[in-house]
Amino acid sequence: MASSENSKRKALLELAHQIDANRNWWRFPEETPIQGFLGASSIVIVGDQPSTSSWPESHPNRRAFYDTLKNAEASDAHLTDLYKKRGRSSALRKGLPNDFQEHLSFFRREIKILQPTRVVAVGKLAYDLMFQHLEELRPMLGLMWHFSFVVRSGLLNQYEANMRRAIWRTQL
Repeated sequence: MASSENSKRKALLELAHQIDANRNWWRFPEETPIQGFLGASSIVIVGDQPSTSSWPESHPNRRAFYDTLKNAEASDAHLTDLYKKRGRSSALRKGLPNDFQEHLSFFRREIKILQPTRVVAVGKLAYDLMFQHLEELRPMLGLMWHFSFVVRSGLLNQYEANMRRAIWRTQL
């Protein structure tokens, strides 16, 4: 691992400890080869908010997301949420909580550490929130389908192409 990557990973570990210290905050777990929150590549993949449900390795949404990340050659992408506190699905559509700016500041720390070349929103809500509140990311912002939508809609066979286009800006 290069020195730059080591320093990024060390800084991400410090942020991970801060997330873990906050009740009801959550971060994407590591699962070989997926690095989750500790991914230190120039690709940042961002959800809107973690749900309140558990996310065991066998969960269909986790399998869809992590297996497709591996197949799309994005195992080392940094996986995160814009708002770290667990909440009901799409809760941020109903209005932003009072501490939303605190979470934006935390997310900006992640961006400062990683200096990404591409930021990909997981779903339209994450995209809209970043487009509206993080103008500096607009030139590198992409959009992929949300893994729960993929599973619900039976689109797993099309997910890798959607993800590759969003991450790598390519057509299959």
